[in-house]
Amino acid sequence: MNDFIKTMLIIGLSGLFTEWLGLFLGGTASLFIKDKGIRMKGSVLGFLGGLTLGIVFFDLLPEAVDFGNIYISITGAFLGLVLAVILDGKLENHEDPSTSDKSGNLLKAAIFMAIGISIHNLPSGLALGSLLYHSPQNGIYLAIALILHGIPEGLTLGILFREGKKSKLTLLLISILISLPTGLGSSLGCILSSPFLICISLSFAAAMMLYVTLRETLPTANDLWKGRLTTIGNVLGIILGMLFVYVLEG
Repeated sequence: MNDFIKTMLIIGLSGLFTEWLGLFLGGTASLFIKDKGIRMKGSVLGFLGGLTLGIVFFDLLPEAVDFGNIYISITGAFLGLVLAVILDGKLENHEDPSTSDKSGNLLKAAIFMAIGISIHNLPSGLALGSLLYHSPQNGIYLAIALILHGIPEGLTLGILFREGKKSKLTLLLISILISLPTGLGSSLGCILSSPFLICISLSFAAAMMLYVTLRETLPTANDLWKGRLTTIGNVLGIILGMLFVYVLEG
């Protein structure tokens, strides 16, 4: 095995671990929320829905336009929406009758979110691998940012999967699967970095995450708790998402 292949392998594993660590920290934090009352669950879900909207509108979509242009971004978003609608129909036809409506909705939301994050992780991995190979110091900075970026994603997935009646082991395995595209992208980033691919992937993932947030996460949060705290959580989540993106990119 020559030195370049070894370098690609090390960078790929570094990318995988970077994404997984953020998801793991967020997923671990979600365990402390599971057994709270419906007021807390509704408020937290509302907050996480708002946080997802903030990240999509202030991070994923603007970044997609920066890498490509508005027309490529719209194309990617439209394709993401089409896939989301198709998957939604498939998942509805295969819902487990033993689960309640709310847990079934949250499990569907978790699956959508996991798919969206996985797709988003490929261009993130490309960027990370390229920096680690050509500029290691900047690559380390980006790795830290990706770990921090993965914490709210892990928190969201942890709550959705746990409320969807899935075990801790399932959550751990899913976090590893979601991290694989980051590892693959990091390896490829040593030799390949396509602005067009990054633009399409970011806008595609953004549309899927928007669909599941607006169709499942926010409505379920309001069903769990119809009080003001759920709406306050929505707004605070969007504000924190905006702040989160500003701090990471500042």
